[in-house]
Amino acid sequence: MLCKSPQFPTLMIRRTCSLTPPRRARHRRFGGISWARWLFAAAASLSVVISQNAQGQEIPRPSYARQKQRTELPTVSNFKIGEVLLRVDAQMTAEFTDNVDASATPKPDFIVTPEIGITGLWAVTKLNTLRFRTSFGYSYYFNSPNLNRQIATISPDSALTFDVYSGDVKFSFHEQPSLQTETYNQGSLSGVAQLERFTNTAGVSVLWDLNDVVWTFGYDHYNFITIGGANSSSGTTANAISRLDHSTDQVSASMAVKVSSILIGGLETTASYSDYPEQTASNFSTISAGPYFEFQLTPYTHVFLSGGYKGVFSGTNAAGSVAVSSTTTAQPAQGDPAGYYANLSFVHRLNRYYSDRLDIGHTDDVDALGGHTQANFLRYNGNWKVNSKWSLSNGIAYEDIHIIAGSAISGSAVASDYRRFIASLGTGYQISPHVAASLLYQYINKMALRSSESYVQNRIIISLGYRF
Repeated sequence: MLCKSPQFPTLMIRRTCSLTPPRRARHRRFGGISWARWLFAAAASLSVVISQNAQGQEIPRPSYARQKQRTELPTVSNFKIGEVLLRVDAQMTAEFTDNVDASATPKPDFIVTPEIGITGLWAVTKLNTLRFRTSFGYSYYFNSPNLNRQIATISPDSALTFDVYSGDVKFSFHEQPSLQTETYNQGSLSGVAQLERFTNTAGVSVLWDLNDVVWTFGYDHYNFITIGGANSSSGTTANAISRLDHSTDQVSASMAVKVSSILIGGLETTASYSDYPEQTASNFSTISAGPYFEFQLTPYTHVFLSGGYKGVFSGTNAAGSVAVSSTTTAQPAQGDPAGYYANLSFVHRLNRYYSDRLDIGHTDDVDALGGHTQANFLRYNGNWKVNSKWSLSNGIAYEDIHIIAGSAISGSAVASDYRRFIASLGTGYQISPHVAASLLYQYINKMALRSSESYVQNRIIISLGYRF
């Protein structure tokens, strides 16, 4: 299974997405490859790649494209329509936050969000499968009636995928719609409680497994569409934010080679173009390329290392700079700074109860809400399965953000550089086969160069879910 990024889901394979089949499957040897053949393959490509998982032992495998992909739908479904299996689930979430606007002058609020989800699967043939997942919800704010918008959210995990196999080639068609209002994941925004936007990613990825080399090609079309304005508990913060609307087309190519029993290496490349219909001077393009490696450090520890060049090329306006309304102006382009991306990840399983992951890296990104930013980050996440019903989780993240260009969404000036520290602690309990409960505490501390953008936010979230 390919692991996908939230915005362009064609580029990553991670530890939980091993290309190695169950041991009982019939195998065909992976086969060695000389350095000369590898260099020739790399030179023949534009630049390439995605990784597979390195295995500690020499486990032969059949072509990945020929494997039957496991379905994510449980064996028990709620009901069936023809050959389509469906499952319905519901969730009620109650959240308390002491700073609903994420501002320097905090205001508490209590939010209730009911949500219903639908998961579907249609096995068209033994190999070709159509999957569907979405959930709809609505948030009610007790202390801030201005935020009770007449809009239902669509969760970010909504997706429609269709896998088609032809020999050693796998075609995966996908679409991922989302309708969101939250802003706590948008570090550059301050003084904004909601920003309604619809996003959708549609595309196709092609995986060609030659045993010695695994090639992946992809195309994605991404849409970002705003709805309404940027809102705070006291009213509308910014009108006419439709100038942020844009679309992005991205192509990608990659190649992975098994260098040894514990090392997989390769190259990856992407190129994209973003178009702003209401402000064409803000159009920009990006290109990135670099190597990728995966090591099996121990039988229970995997190390992922990637990095490379990231270039951003803009027109009249700086990339990520948009005139949101008549009171703001887009930043003029003053040369496009060359950037880079780098990531070092450790995925570790201490024992059958505890597993964790550490990520350290540097990014150079452009998005509609954050602008053009360069960031250094450190993230740690751990999961402890206490028993078959009870689990604990913890997370820590630190970000150091430098804003090169951006849009003045929440005030008269583009957001300043900032650092952000996030810590979370959660627990979940399976009450019965159909009922599950969870509790999460999250602490966010934003320390901005401009003091008016700094804030502290505490969130407590209680959820009760029912699977019919």
